[in-house]
Amino acid sequence: MTSFQGASFKPKALAKVLKSHISKDQLGSYADLDVAGVCLDSRAVTDGVAFIAYPGHQSDGRHYLQQAVDSGASVLIVEKVGLAEFAPAESDVCNFAGIPLVAIENLAQACGDIAARFYGNPTRKMSVTGITGTNGKTSCCYLLAQALEFLNYPTLMLSTIGNGNPSALQATSNTTPDAVSLQKICAEYLQHKNHYMTMEVSSHGLLQGRVNGVEFTVALFTNLSVDHLDYHGDMESYFLAKRELFLKKDLKAAVINADDEYGRRLLNDEKIKCQKIAYSQSGQNPELDIEQWITADNTELSLNGLKADLHTPWGSAKLHSGLLGDFNLSNLMAVAGALGVMLGDSHKWIVALNSANAVPGRMQQFSAHDKPTVVVDYAHTPDALEKAIKALKAHCDTGKVWCLFGCGGDRDTSKRAIMGGVVEANADCVIITDDNPRTEDRDSIVAMIRQGMENQETPYISSRFEAIKYAIEHAEADDMILVAGKGHEDYQVIGTEKVDYSDLESVKQLLGEQS
Repeated sequence: MTSFQGASFKPKALAKVLKSHISKDQLGSYADLDVAGVCLDSRAVTDGVAFIAYPGHQSDGRHYLQQAVDSGASVLIVEKVGLAEFAPAESDVCNFAGIPLVAIENLAQACGDIAARFYGNPTRKMSVTGITGTNGKTSCCYLLAQALEFLNYPTLMLSTIGNGNPSALQATSNTTPDAVSLQKICAEYLQHKNHYMTMEVSSHGLLQGRVNGVEFTVALFTNLSVDHLDYHGDMESYFLAKRELFLKKDLKAAVINADDEYGRRLLNDEKIKCQKIAYSQSGQNPELDIEQWITADNTELSLNGLKADLHTPWGSAKLHSGLLGDFNLSNLMAVAGALGVMLGDSHKWIVALNSANAVPGRMQQFSAHDKPTVVVDYAHTPDALEKAIKALKAHCDTGKVWCLFGCGGDRDTSKRAIMGGVVEANADCVIITDDNPRTEDRDSIVAMIRQGMENQETPYISSRFEAIKYAIEHAEADDMILVAGKGHEDYQVIGTEKVDYSDLESVKQLLGEQS
């Protein structure tokens, strides 16, 4: 997590930090106890910090209460349910090893609010755009942050590809940070005059309460397709998790994709009370009772990018972007909606939007003399793969479109056959390779992919480098090769180890030169 030198936060009284979760009377003599910080990791506890402990997916923080005390914690804030297994507690506020222990029920959901109170509710002083959906979150997040910074609005970005200002991102392990880290980074960047924030909001982050305590200005919905069903169980549960973002209090506006069936459900949802803005490549849908629309016409796709006439509630403008694919037109329209809500007249922001670059590893194009064009993309769902392949077909007039892809191990198995079928149906030439096999048998993953394919002899080349090399050597100069699945990532997970590997670097090396 990014940290600024000199970023400091004043201690807060325990009663203020826990306001609305436990009364000042219950805290008694502990109410005015100074809390120097809040922390979820017992290994990071320092003097005066409040250690927050609740059951997680991999371990229960309550196992480490004594470790936190030994490291200088001033108070323990713990999940009440099941506490007897870890500490004797006759009441919600008691003494543990010489310091107060405060028991709160459903602490995982309360954690974001507690952290926000300690850090002074930073997002209350920011314009925050939350972006959710299956595909396009990172692109929209990056495009919006770039556009705002182009307009001299310092912007914090929280995304899959990193956290920080878009030109200086720091690597991150989660799409949506934990609740405490999230509030801390917001407070740090606010101290450095970042009054705008764009963030990807994952379904996991919503269900686990990681964004509780964040005050959103704009919520943006891109689309919904098969993904994460190993976690959610079914599409309806997945959708309902995403829907939670649009029910957040104080939300000013929702920008929603009307070309997506789940987007149309959100647009028709009477429980979503904020201003609704629909965007669509198909024009205004008369079946939706929505007054404000973003549409585009006279669209042109070329190897130089895309052009379109953009029509918005804030005026019409000429869109001229270097991005590839009509799905990126949707992403640009979504970002236009967020910019319009925040800044108004389209002439104030269209140049900034047109100037925004593609996310590294998202439809990133490479070419060399007398060699096929290679496009590296993060697509790892059936919907994203189909859109990426079709996008290349729209840009590939005479040649064939190749697709190189795989599926991650120890993850959602339901999409593997679907991905195989989608790629076979849309690409001219297909190579199966490894994604992140993790601890799963690679041949089993390939077998599941092939269940959705008619051609059971579709080549499988385990090494991604060798698979890319094969495609480049066998494709014609006017062909296009989609290298899908890894995008910006610079590693593969093989077994339980992260191994250094980059599709971007492999392509550069194999092409010999990059234009």
